[in-house]
Amino acid sequence: MSKFRRFGRLLAATTVSATIVVGAPVAFAQEDHIVDFSVTNITDFHGHLSSQETDAPDANSEMGAAKLKALIEYVNQDQEYLMTTSGDNVGGSAFVSAIADDEPTLDVLNILGVDVSAVGNHEFDRGYDDLLGRIAEKSDYPVLGANVTLNGEPMLDASYVQEIDGVKVGFVGTVTTLTKNKVAPSAVEGVEFSDPVEATNKEADRLKKSGEADVVVALMHEDAQQYAAGFNNNVDILFGGDSHQRSQGIIERDGAQPLHWAQGHEYGKVLQDADISFNKDTGEIESVEITQYDRSMPEVEALAPDADVAARVAAAEAQAEELGARVIGQMDRATFRGQDEGAGSGSNRGVESTLNSLIADANRASVAKATGADVDLGIMNAGGVRDDLPKGDVTFQDVLTVQPFGNSIAYGTLTGQDILDALEAQWQPESSRPRLALGLSAGFEYAYDPTAEQGQRVITATLDGEELDPSAEYTVATSTFLFDGGDNFASLANVQNLTDVGYMDYSVLNDYIADGAEVQEGQSDIGISTEGTLAAGEEVTFNLTSLNYTMEEDPQATTATVTVGDVQETADIDAQWNAEEDAQKNEFGRASVTLTLPEDIEETDLVTVTTDAGTEITVPLRALGTNEGADGGSKPGSSAPGTGKGSSQGASAAVKIAGVLAAIAGIAAFIGLNGQFDQFIPANMQRALGDLRRQLNEVSHIKF
Repeated sequence: MSKFRRFGRLLAATTVSATIVVGAPVAFAQEDHIVDFSVTNITDFHGHLSSQETDAPDANSEMGAAKLKALIEYVNQDQEYLMTTSGDNVGGSAFVSAIADDEPTLDVLNILGVDVSAVGNHEFDRGYDDLLGRIAEKSDYPVLGANVTLNGEPMLDASYVQEIDGVKVGFVGTVTTLTKNKVAPSAVEGVEFSDPVEATNKEADRLKKSGEADVVVALMHEDAQQYAAGFNNNVDILFGGDSHQRSQGIIERDGAQPLHWAQGHEYGKVLQDADISFNKDTGEIESVEITQYDRSMPEVEALAPDADVAARVAAAEAQAEELGARVIGQMDRATFRGQDEGAGSGSNRGVESTLNSLIADANRASVAKATGADVDLGIMNAGGVRDDLPKGDVTFQDVLTVQPFGNSIAYGTLTGQDILDALEAQWQPESSRPRLALGLSAGFEYAYDPTAEQGQRVITATLDGEELDPSAEYTVATSTFLFDGGDNFASLANVQNLTDVGYMDYSVLNDYIADGAEVQEGQSDIGISTEGTLAAGEEVTFNLTSLNYTMEEDPQATTATVTVGDVQETADIDAQWNAEEDAQKNEFGRASVTLTLPEDIEETDLVTVTTDAGTEITVPLRALGTNEGADGGSKPGSSAPGTGKGSSQGASAAVKIAGVLAAIAGIAAFIGLNGQFDQFIPANMQRALGDLRRQLNEVSHIKF
């Protein structure tokens, strides 16, 4: 750590915007009026202290904290720099840190010389008292949150200013508004998270207009690429986070320097360094150049790890090894998270995965065994699964690495409609992750129409072969995080009779593995839509998606079969990755199966979809789509059984009428549609209304 930054910290004030004066050595000055310096950044470190052992390191390889420290010094040799992070330094951490309450990481961040950090959503995992207490007290740097208030008052400093050779560099930190959904709501009671861009712009305006800052750097714990265009001309550089993506770019602006923005992936895999040249005579930035460094670069891999950091990491590893070595059970096969093509396990939280389903099974089985409750369904959120589970011996370390959050697993009752609404809430198009998959325990299956409108995709759901009843109550076991409505699953917060017995998530999974865990075969959900007329003797094409897991190590289906009555057809599954349609989504593994419906078909008949990898899901024929056929014509359909929601956005008469049925019913008494006032209506109008009444009865099955 530079003696100048150390001295600056001793002068730090506790106001919303603190200014530190740091004198730069003469060697750093190019000319009297030109100051060259850099701002260095990482994001979403999550306690990943250790280096990833690999013979062929690439851009996705974790360099570890000791090499990261060496890299920070290497890229900033012979110039003054400021070290920053964009949040999620701790929480959801690697086992080496999580098992010691993240204290090793808090120590290491201080040794790295972090000058300032944005607050991340995971800093709130244990509540704001923990953030303001333990985390803040152990951090030798300010943690900023310009868009965070507690009971209407600023909770954290909005900005921090540090001076380098006469140039005042201001930092504004913000966190995603989704923090209230990403942590248990009880942990942030009274805390509000406003628009991070708006809050940053407001504070940047204040810093520049007051003369407190010459340069403003935004540290935002939100996806940079998604929000960069919204920053005003007083924001010069943006470092994003939260979405665990790597990106960078430049936005040209009228009458101002371009906005240079970047985001550094996750776990210390990428170090970002912004080299800045500032002209003190003109009071303007002359140039900015952001470089992203990772282990695929030979000069990075060649660096010797920093000795001080390496010693602290080694101590943490020794402690974690001792605590985590106990074998708690065996797995017959490995289980994995979902991925986008080539991005590695865990990169896609929108897809069904064997490990997410396994943990849902653990929630159901372990809670039932421990409490004696008759649990119908276990649920798990993909964001809470942070590593894969190996084949063979499984240790406590393996389990805690998979589930590092320490959430309590509870049980309570939800209505069928609450569960259906939660399934619909998996699609979150306004988020940087457009889908967040729920793991579901064995025996629960559902089908959805991927072409349908938001909120109308789920067309059928079954539990142990029986259709889910929206009005019935079901006993569900999941984390208190989800029962609090976390990850935007608001309907799960409708839980009644909630029982929290203090059963921790890692203990639940430990116990399930010790009892002999079973891995689900096949998919618990499929996408399905149709082309053609759903009528006896008609040829129909069933377009199927979500037929395969995204990890090649999981069992892969090669064929899909559709059975209706005594008619059955099979087609090959297309396992080619479609980057536009599959990234962060759930559609991987497609097939189109064409068959001629039996002559004796009825709307109560079932369509059964199976694969050679164990998937078997049934869908009532009456629930299937209303999309336009291949010839552009429409075909009949109906509302989804039990859900009361249209199965698609197609053009059938039923769907067209369904949208106005409520309005018609509301005015029916006044126009005679229900027959009560026919005596007041002329005979010709009565005949017309009678015809309309019969048509509505035929199409909607609602008697007028």
